[in-house]
Amino acid sequence: MAHWTVERQGATAPAGPERVGGAGWTAAWLTGAVTLAAEGALALVVYFLAGLRDEHYFAAGLPAYVGYLLVTVVTVVMLGLAALIGSAAAVLPVVRLSRWSARRTGRPETVRRSLAACGVFATVAAVCSGVPTGLLGGGWTVLPLVLVAAFLGLVPAVLCARAVTVMRGTGRRFGLAGVVSVCGVTLPAVVLVGGLVAYGTGLIQLYEPPRLTAAKLVGTWTDDQGGTLVLRADGTAVADDLGARTAEPANDGDAPEQCGGSGSWTRRESPSGTPQLDLRVSGCMEGIDWHSGGTEEKPVLFYWIGDPDSLDRYTLQRSSTAP
Repeated sequence: MAHWTVERQGATAPAGPERVGGAGWTAAWLTGAVTLAAEGALALVVYFLAGLRDEHYFAAGLPAYVGYLLVTVVTVVMLGLAALIGSAAAVLPVVRLSRWSARRTGRPETVRRSLAACGVFATVAAVCSGVPTGLLGGGWTVLPLVLVAAFLGLVPAVLCARAVTVMRGTGRRFGLAGVVSVCGVTLPAVVLVGGLVAYGTGLIQLYEPPRLTAAKLVGTWTDDQGGTLVLRADGTAVADDLGARTAEPANDGDAPEQCGGSGSWTRRESPSGTPQLDLRVSGCMEGIDWHSGGTEEKPVLFYWIGDPDSLDRYTLQRSSTAP
């Protein structure tokens, strides 16, 4: 008697994403954190380089340099901590959401699905932050801004973390995390060096204070507290309620509070070649170095209050070109 053997064919399900263990998710978490930190560092570098085109002043001297170093170290540490938290709170949930939706629909987990998950997360974040802000009178523009910022910030980190989860082998996963780390550190550094070179070679114009001629100095200059300084073409000057309002007595070399009177003015060049105002008003503004700032369209006159390294200054805006 012949025996026939019939093999049962099991239903073939669509191939789902590979199950990732604890080490794989750790590598994905670190990769997402490094990517977020790199994005943050790149944004800070671009913000710094763009700010060099606008009016800016840097303190000089050893204390100032030590302060800059401390600020840099604190910024790096805070950026790293924020990236670790952001990767755990946003990047990994988005990657898991993408993989969960793939399993639920029986379809492969793809880059497009990851992008859709980023869009869902960004939409929820925008609604949760933008709607309360709009209802409280803060404006509805917050909603689209948060939506775009969250989506653009999530996409690189999510795609890098996803690439780690789809790789086989713990060593390869951590190797990719290392490559992302190196690229994340290199990119902001390259942009910073490239931007400084562009400024140094004149390819991008660095901010320079306006070169005010004697004719441009003539006019009425006012502060934001009612003080005025009138500079006339004949070289005479009239000050009224001029000077920084401070709670403490003025130090040597500082202007007295709310002084006034008549005197004279001249324009001179500073040792660095920038124009300065030499103002002589009896009992007011004596021994003060006035500098020019702002732009050619909206120039200002200012002097440093106390130590210039404090970057605290008293400013006058030109209100007219004729007294």
